[in-house]
Amino acid sequence: MAESSPSASPKQRLAASRAALLAQLSGDAPAPVSHPPGDGAPHASAATGWLGTVPWLPLGRRVAARWWRRHPANAVLQLARPALERRAREQPAQLMLAAAATGAVLAVARPWRLLSATALLAMLLKTSDVADVVTTLMHNNEPPPRKDREP
Repeated sequence: MAESSPSASPKQRLAASRAALLAQLSGDAPAPVSHPPGDGAPHASAATGWLGTVPWLPLGRRVAARWWRRHPANAVLQLARPALERRAREQPAQLMLAAAATGAVLAVARPWRLLSATALLAMLLKTSDVADVVTTLMHNNEPPPRKDREP
């Protein structure tokens, strides 16, 4: 985006955002924007804000990443990704309309109301090895001492 500084007017930011979206949809790679250190661009430390002070956040991220890697929905997404990427390149409008129609059907039908809270929780936590995740959480990062080695 050409004008992404906070001093830009809302119309300028909207125009820059639209230009970036059109460039992305047409397949053109937008030029990378370099921000000088003092122009108000977000930095990694400022982006985390108060979350940077939470001591267990890295552990939570690792657990969430491991959970997602082992979840069956991730496998389905990995299988569908090439077809979706090809469709997005060839017919982006059709893909957006299909996503909007799917969202509208889900919003009207509300299929999650047909399932109990226990079933929803079971689908959310379904992994190939929940016990392994719990064991990983319970242990330190240090390997256990070997019994065959005597000092």
